[in-house]
Amino acid sequence: MSGHLNRTHGETRGGGKPTVEYSAWQSMIARCENVSNKSFKDYGGRGISVCSAWRKDFAAFLAEVGRRPGPGHSIHRIDNDRGYEPGNVKWATRAEQNSLKRNNHRLVVSGVSRTIAEWARVSGISQKTIGTRLRNGWSEEEAVSTAVDSTKVNRRYVCARLP
Repeated sequence: MSGHLNRTHGETRGGGKPTVEYSAWQSMIARCENVSNKSFKDYGGRGISVCSAWRKDFAAFLAEVGRRPGPGHSIHRIDNDRGYEPGNVKWATRAEQNSLKRNNHRLVVSGVSRTIAEWARVSGISQKTIGTRLRNGWSEEEAVSTAVDSTKVNRRYVCARLP
């Protein structure tokens, strides 16, 4: 009976495996507050924090972000320079999170800003080809909009294999 009196939200499942949402909440706090956490330098170490309402109350966090929509989702800060706070957190897929990383190279073509990976998906040109074109001095627009000449690619491949 005493366990029932201490139970606040039921997300730790009575000492069993915690829910995904509870684990995400614990990990979020650890990244921001535990200097021994392997990710601390990228979170707490650069000033990212958890708002006090969420830090003290898992139920408040859960009420704001809701249940994880599916197994491919994890907790994500919308503005990478702000903390874990209402209005700046959502569940996102790995692809969504990767597109917003600080070290991404973003290209602006016709006023549209996308990562190289995103441009590769929409243009059908591989990331490697876009990257090579940029390193060879192509403009961002040319790199993502010039079709690949498959006959030249094939000739190079064949020529490279000739004795």
